[in-house]
Amino acid sequence: MSRHFVRAAAALGAMLAVSLPAQAETLKLLVSWGPANKVAYMPADRFRKNLATMSKDLKLTISGPETVKPFQQMAPLSSGVFDILYSHPAYHSKGLAVVTNAMKPDMEKMRSSGVFGAIDKFYQDNHNMKVLALVPVGTHGYHCYLRKPLSAAGDWKGRKIRGVSTYVGVIKELGGTAVSTTMPEVYSALDKGVIDGACAPVNVFRATKHFEVAKYRTEPTFGQLVSMIGMNLDRWKKLSPAHRKTLIEVGKATERDGMRIGDASLATDNAAIAKSGVKVTKFPAKTAARIRSVYNSSVWALADKCCGGIGKKLHDMAKKAQLTD
Repeated sequence: MSRHFVRAAAALGAMLAVSLPAQAETLKLLVSWGPANKVAYMPADRFRKNLATMSKDLKLTISGPETVKPFQQMAPLSSGVFDILYSHPAYHSKGLAVVTNAMKPDMEKMRSSGVFGAIDKFYQDNHNMKVLALVPVGTHGYHCYLRKPLSAAGDWKGRKIRGVSTYVGVIKELGGTAVSTTMPEVYSALDKGVIDGACAPVNVFRATKHFEVAKYRTEPTFGQLVSMIGMNLDRWKKLSPAHRKTLIEVGKATERDGMRIGDASLATDNAAIAKSGVKVTKFPAKTAARIRSVYNSSVWALADKCCGGIGKKLHDMAKKAQLTD
Protein backbone atom coordinates (compact mmCIF):
# COMPACT_ATOMS: atom_id res chain seq x y z
CA MET A 1 0.00 0.00 0.00
CA SER A 2 1.53 3.31 -1.06
CA ARG A 3 2.25 6.14 1.32
CA HIS A 4 0.05 8.42 -0.77
CA PHE A 5 -2.93 6.08 -0.32
CA VAL A 6 -2.41 5.89 3.45
CA ARG A 7 -2.21 9.68 3.71
CA ALA A 8 -5.33 10.13 1.57
CA ALA A 9 -7.27 7.59 3.65
CA ALA A 10 -6.21 9.30 6.86
CA ALA A 11 -7.24 12.69 5.51
CA LEU A 12 -10.61 11.32 4.40
CA GLY A 13 -11.16 9.77 7.84
CA ALA A 14 -10.40 13.08 9.52
CA MET A 15 -12.82 14.91 7.24
CA LEU A 16 -15.59 12.42 7.96
CA ALA A 17 -14.98 12.68 11.71
CA VAL A 18 -15.38 16.43 11.52
CA SER A 19 -18.41 16.42 9.24
CA LEU A 20 -20.43 13.64 10.91
CA PRO A 21 -23.16 15.01 13.19
CA ALA A 22 -22.99 14.32 16.93
CA GLN A 23 -25.04 11.30 17.98
CA ALA A 24 -28.25 11.78 19.91
CA GLU A 25 -27.86 11.51 23.69
CA THR A 26 -30.42 11.16 26.47
CA LEU A 27 -29.18 12.47 29.82
CA LYS A 28 -30.65 11.61 33.23
CA LEU A 29 -31.12 14.70 35.42
CA LEU A 30 -31.66 14.32 39.18
CA VAL A 31 -33.17 17.32 41.00
CA SER A 32 -33.49 18.20 44.69
CA TRP A 33 -36.91 19.87 44.34
CA GLY A 34 -40.03 18.93 42.42
CA PRO A 35 -42.15 21.24 40.22
CA ALA A 36 -44.56 21.94 43.10
CA ASN A 37 -41.80 24.10 44.64
CA LYS A 38 -41.99 26.47 41.70
CA VAL A 39 -39.09 28.86 42.34
CA ALA A 40 -36.72 26.18 43.64
CA TYR A 41 -37.47 24.01 40.60
CA MET A 42 -37.17 26.91 38.15
CA PRO A 43 -33.42 26.56 37.31
CA ALA A 44 -33.90 22.89 36.41
CA ASP A 45 -36.87 23.78 34.23
CA ARG A 46 -34.92 26.57 32.54
CA PHE A 47 -31.97 24.23 31.94
CA ARG A 48 -34.35 21.77 30.27
CA LYS A 49 -35.96 24.45 28.11
CA ASN A 50 -32.63 26.03 27.14
CA LEU A 51 -31.26 22.63 26.16
CA ALA A 52 -34.31 21.95 24.00
CA THR A 53 -33.76 25.29 22.27
CA MET A 54 -30.01 24.91 21.73
CA SER A 55 -29.78 21.23 20.81
CA LYS A 56 -31.83 18.86 18.68
CA ASP A 57 -30.04 15.71 19.79
CA LEU A 58 -29.47 16.18 23.54
CA LYS A 59 -32.51 15.19 25.61
CA LEU A 60 -33.26 15.08 29.34
CA THR A 61 -35.23 12.79 31.59
CA ILE A 62 -35.87 14.27 35.05
CA SER A 63 -36.10 12.43 38.38
CA GLY A 64 -36.97 14.26 41.59
CA PRO A 65 -36.44 13.89 45.33
CA GLU A 66 -39.00 11.09 45.45
CA THR A 67 -36.38 8.98 43.65
CA VAL A 68 -33.36 9.94 45.78
CA LYS A 69 -33.58 12.15 48.88
CA PRO A 70 -31.91 15.57 48.39
CA PHE A 71 -29.10 15.09 50.94
CA GLN A 72 -28.20 11.71 49.39
CA GLN A 73 -27.99 12.73 45.74
CA MET A 74 -24.27 13.38 45.30
CA ALA A 75 -23.25 9.71 45.54
CA PRO A 76 -25.45 8.48 42.65
CA LEU A 77 -24.27 11.43 40.55
CA SER A 78 -20.60 10.76 41.30
CA SER A 79 -20.96 7.05 40.55
CA GLY A 80 -22.79 7.66 37.27
CA VAL A 81 -26.25 6.37 38.18
CA PHE A 82 -27.44 9.81 37.06
CA ASP A 83 -25.76 12.05 34.49
CA ILE A 84 -26.61 15.53 35.84
CA LEU A 85 -27.51 16.87 39.28
CA TYR A 86 -29.38 20.07 40.16
CA SER A 87 -29.11 20.83 43.87
CA HIS A 88 -27.88 23.28 46.51
CA PRO A 89 -24.20 22.92 47.46
CA ALA A 90 -24.95 23.05 51.20
CA TYR A 91 -26.91 19.80 50.88
CA HIS A 92 -23.72 17.81 50.36
CA SER A 93 -20.45 17.21 52.19
CA LYS A 94 -17.49 19.16 50.85
CA GLY A 95 -20.01 21.57 49.34
CA LEU A 96 -17.47 24.21 48.36
CA ALA A 97 -19.82 26.02 45.96
CA VAL A 98 -21.70 27.38 48.99
CA VAL A 99 -19.14 30.22 48.92
CA THR A 100 -21.04 31.73 46.00
CA ASN A 101 -23.78 32.56 48.53
CA ALA A 102 -21.34 35.16 49.90
CA MET A 103 -20.52 36.66 46.49
CA LYS A 104 -22.11 39.18 44.16
CA PRO A 105 -24.05 37.37 41.39
CA ASP A 106 -21.71 38.55 38.64
CA MET A 107 -21.26 35.31 36.74
CA GLU A 108 -19.02 36.75 34.01
CA LYS A 109 -16.59 38.08 36.60
CA MET A 110 -16.80 34.81 38.53
CA ARG A 111 -15.54 33.05 35.41
CA SER A 112 -12.98 35.62 34.27
CA SER A 113 -11.45 35.84 37.76
CA GLY A 114 -10.86 32.09 37.94
CA VAL A 115 -13.31 31.56 40.82
CA PHE A 116 -15.67 29.41 38.76
CA GLY A 117 -12.78 27.35 37.40
CA ALA A 118 -11.37 26.71 40.88
CA ILE A 119 -14.76 25.54 42.14
CA ASP A 120 -15.17 23.34 39.07
CA LYS A 121 -11.75 21.72 39.61
CA PHE A 122 -12.58 21.02 43.26
CA TYR A 123 -15.78 19.21 42.30
CA GLN A 124 -14.00 17.26 39.59
CA ASP A 125 -11.33 16.15 42.07
CA ASN A 126 -13.65 15.44 45.01
CA HIS A 127 -17.03 14.52 43.54
CA ASN A 128 -16.23 13.30 40.01
CA MET A 129 -18.49 16.12 38.81
CA LYS A 130 -18.07 18.76 36.13
CA VAL A 131 -19.78 22.02 37.16
CA LEU A 132 -22.01 23.27 34.35
CA ALA A 133 -23.66 26.22 36.08
CA LEU A 134 -23.90 28.11 39.36
CA VAL A 135 -27.37 29.59 39.21
CA PRO A 136 -28.36 32.64 41.30
CA VAL A 137 -32.08 32.59 42.03
CA GLY A 138 -32.56 36.33 41.66
CA THR A 139 -30.22 38.92 43.13
CA HIS A 140 -31.70 38.91 46.66
CA GLY A 141 -30.78 35.83 48.63
CA TYR A 142 -32.13 35.64 52.16
CA HIS A 143 -34.27 37.44 54.72
CA CYS A 144 -35.93 36.75 58.05
CA TYR A 145 -39.60 36.97 58.89
CA LEU A 146 -41.10 37.61 62.31
CA ARG A 147 -44.29 37.39 64.32
CA LYS A 148 -43.57 40.88 65.67
CA PRO A 149 -41.52 43.74 64.17
CA LEU A 150 -37.90 44.39 65.09
CA SER A 151 -37.32 46.12 68.42
CA ALA A 152 -36.72 49.86 68.68
CA ALA A 153 -33.01 49.02 68.65
CA GLY A 154 -33.45 47.21 65.34
CA ASP A 155 -32.81 43.69 66.70
CA TRP A 156 -34.66 40.59 67.95
CA LYS A 157 -32.97 40.23 71.30
CA GLY A 158 -34.33 37.35 73.37
CA ARG A 159 -36.34 35.81 70.52
CA LYS A 160 -36.09 32.29 69.10
CA ILE A 161 -35.35 32.37 65.37
CA ARG A 162 -35.26 29.34 63.08
CA GLY A 163 -32.19 29.04 60.89
CA VAL A 164 -29.69 26.67 59.28
CA SER A 165 -25.92 26.79 59.75
CA THR A 166 -25.28 29.78 57.49
CA TYR A 167 -27.80 31.94 59.40
CA VAL A 168 -26.70 31.10 62.96
CA GLY A 169 -24.15 33.92 63.09
CA VAL A 170 -26.72 36.44 61.93
CA ILE A 171 -29.32 35.27 64.46
CA LYS A 172 -26.87 35.47 67.35
CA GLU A 173 -25.50 38.84 66.20
CA LEU A 174 -28.92 40.41 66.83
CA GLY A 175 -29.37 38.76 70.22
CA GLY A 176 -31.53 35.85 69.14
CA THR A 177 -31.37 32.13 69.90
CA ALA A 178 -30.95 29.95 66.82
CA VAL A 179 -33.44 27.07 66.60
CA SER A 180 -32.98 24.14 64.23
CA THR A 181 -36.39 23.36 62.72
CA THR A 182 -37.13 21.73 59.36
CA MET A 183 -39.06 23.82 56.85
CA PRO A 184 -42.23 21.65 57.05
CA GLU A 185 -42.34 22.35 60.81
CA VAL A 186 -41.87 26.11 60.60
CA TYR A 187 -45.51 27.06 59.90
CA SER A 188 -46.82 25.29 62.98
CA ALA A 189 -43.93 26.53 65.15
CA LEU A 190 -44.64 30.13 64.15
CA ASP A 191 -48.37 29.74 64.56
CA LYS A 192 -48.03 28.32 68.09
CA GLY A 193 -45.29 30.74 69.14
CA VAL A 194 -42.71 27.98 69.58
CA ILE A 195 -40.43 30.22 67.51
CA ASP A 196 -40.62 33.97 67.02
CA GLY A 197 -39.34 34.07 63.48
CA ALA A 198 -37.36 32.28 60.79
CA CYS A 199 -34.63 33.00 58.25
CA ALA A 200 -34.88 31.51 54.77
CA PRO A 201 -34.53 32.28 51.05
CA VAL A 202 -36.71 35.25 50.09
CA ASN A 203 -38.44 33.32 47.32
CA VAL A 204 -40.00 30.71 49.61
CA PHE A 205 -41.93 33.04 51.95
CA ARG A 206 -45.09 33.09 49.87
CA ALA A 207 -44.82 29.50 48.59
CA THR A 208 -44.63 28.07 52.12
CA LYS A 209 -47.53 30.29 53.30
CA HIS A 210 -45.41 31.33 56.29
CA PHE A 211 -46.62 34.88 55.68
CA GLU A 212 -49.95 33.79 57.14
CA VAL A 213 -48.39 33.40 60.60
CA ALA A 214 -45.45 35.84 60.37
CA LYS A 215 -46.62 39.28 59.27
CA TYR A 216 -43.24 41.06 59.19
CA ARG A 217 -40.36 40.53 56.78
CA THR A 218 -36.94 42.12 57.21
CA GLU A 219 -35.08 44.33 54.77
CA PRO A 220 -32.49 44.69 53.41
CA THR A 221 -31.83 41.11 52.33
CA PHE A 222 -28.43 39.46 52.69
CA GLY A 223 -26.36 36.92 50.78
CA GLN A 224 -27.24 35.12 47.57
CA LEU A 225 -29.19 31.93 46.90
CA VAL A 226 -27.05 30.04 44.38
CA SER A 227 -27.84 26.51 43.28
CA MET A 228 -25.59 24.31 41.16
CA ILE A 229 -25.90 22.10 38.10
CA GLY A 230 -23.16 19.54 37.55
CA MET A 231 -22.48 16.50 35.38
CA ASN A 232 -20.84 13.16 36.12
CA LEU A 233 -17.26 13.69 34.96
CA ASP A 234 -16.93 10.30 33.25
CA ARG A 235 -20.10 10.93 31.25
CA TRP A 236 -18.88 14.43 30.41
CA LYS A 237 -15.62 13.07 29.00
CA LYS A 238 -17.52 10.71 26.70
CA LEU A 239 -19.53 13.50 25.09
CA SER A 240 -18.52 15.01 21.78
CA PRO A 241 -16.81 18.43 21.86
CA ALA A 242 -19.94 19.90 20.27
CA HIS A 243 -22.19 18.52 23.00
CA ARG A 244 -19.84 19.77 25.72
CA LYS A 245 -19.90 23.25 24.23
CA THR A 246 -23.69 23.18 24.06
CA LEU A 247 -24.04 22.19 27.72
CA ILE A 248 -21.71 24.99 28.81
CA GLU A 249 -23.77 27.53 26.86
CA VAL A 250 -27.00 26.07 28.27
CA GLY A 251 -25.53 26.51 31.75
CA LYS A 252 -24.67 30.15 31.13
CA ALA A 253 -28.12 30.89 29.74
CA THR A 254 -29.69 29.24 32.78
CA GLU A 255 -27.63 31.45 35.10
CA ARG A 256 -28.93 34.56 33.34
CA ASP A 257 -32.49 33.26 33.44
CA GLY A 258 -32.22 32.45 37.13
CA MET A 259 -31.39 36.03 38.06
CA ARG A 260 -34.07 37.53 35.83
CA ILE A 261 -36.89 35.15 36.74
CA GLY A 262 -35.98 35.08 40.43
CA ASP A 263 -36.21 38.85 40.75
CA ALA A 264 -39.48 39.04 38.78
CA SER A 265 -40.99 36.29 40.92
CA LEU A 266 -39.93 38.02 44.14
CA ALA A 267 -41.50 41.32 43.07
CA THR A 268 -44.77 39.53 42.35
CA ASP A 269 -44.65 37.66 45.67
CA ASN A 270 -43.91 40.77 47.73
CA ALA A 271 -46.78 42.65 46.12
CA ALA A 272 -49.16 39.76 46.82
CA ILE A 273 -48.20 39.27 50.46
CA ALA A 274 -48.36 43.02 51.10
CA LYS A 275 -52.06 42.80 50.18
CA SER A 276 -52.34 40.08 52.82
CA GLY A 277 -51.06 42.42 55.51
CA VAL A 278 -47.34 41.63 55.54
CA LYS A 279 -45.24 44.66 56.49
CA VAL A 280 -41.55 45.45 56.09
CA THR A 281 -39.49 45.90 59.25
CA LYS A 282 -36.15 47.46 58.38
CA PHE A 283 -32.71 47.02 59.89
CA PRO A 284 -30.83 50.26 60.63
CA ALA A 285 -28.06 50.85 58.09
CA LYS A 286 -25.26 49.91 60.50
CA THR A 287 -27.09 46.75 61.55
CA ALA A 288 -27.63 45.75 57.93
CA ALA A 289 -23.90 46.13 57.27
CA ARG A 290 -23.13 43.96 60.31
CA ILE A 291 -25.55 41.29 59.12
CA ARG A 292 -23.98 41.18 55.67
CA SER A 293 -20.50 40.91 57.18
CA VAL A 294 -21.48 38.22 59.69
CA TYR A 295 -23.32 36.20 57.06
CA ASN A 296 -20.41 36.32 54.61
CA SER A 297 -17.95 35.39 57.36
CA SER A 298 -20.13 32.43 58.32
CA VAL A 299 -20.21 31.15 54.76
CA TRP A 300 -16.46 31.44 54.30
CA ALA A 301 -15.93 29.72 57.67
CA LEU A 302 -18.05 26.79 56.43
CA ALA A 303 -15.83 26.54 53.36
CA ASP A 304 -12.69 26.47 55.52
CA LYS A 305 -14.22 23.76 57.69
CA CYS A 306 -15.46 21.55 54.88
CA CYS A 307 -12.76 21.92 52.29
CA GLY A 308 -9.41 22.99 53.72
CA GLY A 309 -7.04 25.47 52.10
CA ILE A 310 -9.08 25.92 48.93
CA GLY A 311 -11.57 27.98 50.96
CA LYS A 312 -8.96 30.64 51.78
CA LYS A 313 -7.62 30.57 48.23
CA LEU A 314 -11.08 31.17 46.82
CA HIS A 315 -11.76 33.92 49.36
CA ASP A 316 -8.61 35.74 48.27
CA MET A 317 -9.54 35.34 44.59
CA ALA A 318 -13.10 36.59 45.21
CA LYS A 319 -11.90 39.62 47.21
CA LYS A 320 -9.41 40.51 44.50
CA ALA A 321 -12.23 40.39 41.94
CA GLN A 322 -14.42 42.50 44.28
CA LEU A 323 -17.01 39.72 44.43
CA THR A 324 -17.05 39.58 48.25
CA ASP A 325 -15.92 41.32 51.42
